[in-house]
Amino acid sequence: MSVSIEQPPIDGRALHRLSRALPRRLRFTRDGKLLFFVTLGIGFGAVNSGNNLLYLVLGVLLSLIMVSGVLSELTLRRLTVIRDPERHLECGQPALVALEIQNHKRRFASLSVEASELLEDGSGIVQRRAFVLKVPVEDRVVGHLRLQPERRGVHRSAGLQLTTRFPFGLFEKSRVVPLPCRYTVTPQMRALEATNLPARVAGHEEEIARVGQGDEFYALRDALVGDDARAIAWKVTARRDKLIVREQQRPATRRVLLLFPNALPEHTPATRARFEMACSEVASLARIYVEEGYAVGLLTSDGGVPPDSGPEALARILNLLAELPIRTAAAGTRLQFAEEVIAVSATDRVAVVTIDQQRAAYPIDADRVRLVAGDDSDSVETVS
Repeated sequence: MSVSIEQPPIDGRALHRLSRALPRRLRFTRDGKLLFFVTLGIGFGAVNSGNNLLYLVLGVLLSLIMVSGVLSELTLRRLTVIRDPERHLECGQPALVALEIQNHKRRFASLSVEASELLEDGSGIVQRRAFVLKVPVEDRVVGHLRLQPERRGVHRSAGLQLTTRFPFGLFEKSRVVPLPCRYTVTPQMRALEATNLPARVAGHEEEIARVGQGDEFYALRDALVGDDARAIAWKVTARRDKLIVREQQRPATRRVLLLFPNALPEHTPATRARFEMACSEVASLARIYVEEGYAVGLLTSDGGVPPDSGPEALARILNLLAELPIRTAAAGTRLQFAEEVIAVSATDRVAVVTIDQQRAAYPIDADRVRLVAGDDSDSVETVS
């Protein structure tokens, strides 16, 4: 049975109310803490001694704190950020996210602004803040946020956080920008060799009686409005004294269906690591077959993707793998694949299993099996 794994929506209105209730957040830096305690000590000394010089120094320090607060507030005021609403990342690979910071102030430039994502706890995405030295008056500047995901999945961001330590680095003031976003982290691609499919695979030796963009002749017909002039059969046109178009036969598509059982006999760090390796192998095989011109499909216990060719088909497979959960099944259980989503025949079925799944003796109906044994070993291919 297929299980829905859609992510719950982000409550942007609640976050917006929170950002308005707490418009600014202030945090002392190490230097700021030192300055605060020095100011506090001088204040006690001035009150107890009545020394005018201590009062003068206290006034200077308090003025420094006030100026720092006012300038940092002006820096973060009337700033907006634009970024892509949806992002696709690859596990283990760093990526740059472009952030366009706009300054709507008319008289004051924003200096030393940093932007970071408000990610969920335990998201597994390591980030490096985007730093912008100066955003001129009524202008915009593009900064780049560096993200490196450490595990696949769909990770939510509640928005962006703008931070500044301007002007003296004594305090770190931040403001929340309610800009929800989802980051889809696909499995890491590996350098693999594709399974050598036999010649009996559909499309290698069969023909399709349909019109297409192939190289084989299919039929002749009268030309219609909008036909490509390059398709006109000029010799036949001259004999018949009317425009005749030559139609080509649609090439047969080679189809391959990847089977990926997303169940384990037990959940341990080692079994999960091998499962993630197998997930990466499925993604890598899908990319290789798509590049070789195959129509590639994927079948799991939680859904599937019908065989299709092109980058769009690969993107659908990667999205399914990114959200694929790990189930638990007892040894010897016949895993139920979502066969109802795949209505295609004459495909070569290539299964990718881990050593744990093989030891559990899961019955899998596949023409070829690629076995993922361990962290440092290559996959082993077997023919059933």
